[in-house]
Amino acid sequence: MPFSFNFFSKKTAVALAVFMALAAVFVFLPQLASAQASLGLEITGSTGLGTRDLKDLIVQIVNIVLGFLGIVAVIVILYGGFIWMTAGGEAEKIEKAKKIIINAAIGLAIILSAYGIVMFVVSRFGAATEQPLNGPGGNQGGYEQGWGALGAGVLKEVYPEPGAGEVPRNTLIMVTFKEEMATSSIIDTANLPAVCQGLPQGDCGFLKTAHNQPTVRIINRSDNNNVLAANQVVVMTNNRKSFVFNPEPLLGNAGGYTDYSVNLTDQIAKAGGQPAFMAGGYTWSFQVSNITDVTPPKIISVVPASGQTVFRNAVVQINFSEAMNVIGATGQAMVSQDNQLTGESFKNINFRYPENNQTKFLSGNFGISNQFRTVEFVTDSPCPLPEGQRVNSCGEVPYCLPPSAQLAALAKAAIVSAQTKETLDIFSGLTDAAGNSLDGGGLNGAASNGQADGRPADDQDQFVAENNDNYWWSFSTNNRLDLTPPRISNIEPVQGSALVPKNSQIKADFNKLIRSETLSSDNFKVFKFECNGDDFPEDLSCYPVGGFSIAKENAGEGTAAILRTYAPYLDPLTVYNPRLTAGIQDLYQNCFKPSRGPCTAGQVSPNCQ
Repeated sequence: MPFSFNFFSKKTAVALAVFMALAAVFVFLPQLASAQASLGLEITGSTGLGTRDLKDLIVQIVNIVLGFLGIVAVIVILYGGFIWMTAGGEAEKIEKAKKIIINAAIGLAIILSAYGIVMFVVSRFGAATEQPLNGPGGNQGGYEQGWGALGAGVLKEVYPEPGAGEVPRNTLIMVTFKEEMATSSIIDTANLPAVCQGLPQGDCGFLKTAHNQPTVRIINRSDNNNVLAANQVVVMTNNRKSFVFNPEPLLGNAGGYTDYSVNLTDQIAKAGGQPAFMAGGYTWSFQVSNITDVTPPKIISVVPASGQTVFRNAVVQINFSEAMNVIGATGQAMVSQDNQLTGESFKNINFRYPENNQTKFLSGNFGISNQFRTVEFVTDSPCPLPEGQRVNSCGEVPYCLPPSAQLAALAKAAIVSAQTKETLDIFSGLTDAAGNSLDGGGLNGAASNGQADGRPADDQDQFVAENNDNYWWSFSTNNRLDLTPPRISNIEPVQGSALVPKNSQIKADFNKLIRSETLSSDNFKVFKFECNGDDFPEDLSCYPVGGFSIAKENAGEGTAAILRTYAPYLDPLTVYNPRLTAGIQDLYQNCFKPSRGPCTAGQVSPNCQ
């Protein structure tokens, strides 16, 4: 049977109409569903986080109205197609069907155009009316591309923070990943800069290039998006997870404020060879001021405090006044057979105690967290647990300090110039994220004077206060363990809150001091209510598009855990669930398990006993 051209034309027209209808369904139904969820049609007891912003409300109303109109147009097209298919060759019905489909298609095109025009106008209106986050330069900062990479994805922390203002010109750029990375995709060790001398091979070098572009692009957005040359940026890494980029020359200029972006490109790979990011990588922005930072960092608190006696399974916590250089603040302390720290050891912070008329050093690991402001030390000596108990609330054997011991703790300043106080070797001690040496101030920081005096170049007389900016203190241990899990005493926003600002911080107060390193985006996160299933961690669209990070504040005997989101923050008029996992530990390595709270003092309930 030969093809009928008329039959083919009819079928093609109907198929095209159905295709357009289905396309419209895919365009409008998600918008309508989103609008319905945003208007609270999914009622839950979870925390509802939204906004009263007029621009967002306009967008939601437009979504609803155009969504309904789009669905009506789809139904009309399908109706016209049905008439055509059932016309049985009657010219009058076919003509009627054609008119219905054509008119509905025109209406659908108008609706799509209207949607595009409204979104364009609203976006331009928002760009014109939003205020800058910090500084006079007007940088909006925050996320630009790489949905969910910070927090939900492979990134744990970045510095400067997305959207930060007043960043000094001599800032370091720091990135911490959640897993080991392929250092060869970030560092080029073919020609080593002088600063790399004495560091382990492969841990330092110039920035790697791929396809004639650096794999980490530092972009001056105020100067036609100029990218710093790869041979002017030195890269350092620690344990294949944390990387420090030292831009040369200094960022910005003395004449005004400068907007910068950092692009971690899709050429960066994980240790196993898999790409770390999707196409385009991850980009965040901040604003550089017109000054350099010459103010040294200080230690604002230590746990255990000076003179305190603690349980053996304590974690030592050091809190700094500002972000610290991750390379100089983290590492592994290893003790040789003669009770001395080995040549490969991290030595910028150490702990010693007397035993049998000898001085012994502690071995263990130092980690950094709390947006690079908190350093913690955990020994590598397993605890002897009470009889009949094999593990703690984490299901693990905790690590212990020596029993009934008097420990001396030392945090070292770097070597500085006696004349200029400029740091001569950023690896020789503790420095901040601008390379300034620690203003330690001797015993308990009592002689802190606001300038970096450094430490003796020969590393002798470390506990002598004169001309010495080391910080030292002492504490004691008993012969017992604390095995009581922490619990939550308060949460903000409270359960069931609605219409809170979309950039609100999410906060949980614990009744005990918390180990900062466990307050990570793996253990404290926020996601959309509809993603509250077992498979949601793999779907980055469940999380805030601009990413999030975790900070903490100690208050008395407890810690406040704080989740911060970044521009464009949480989706407006959307129900969100914050989640705290059992991976959170107190400073005695006890997990938040069973997960109890909020519990107030004296409260007795099944969730607080």
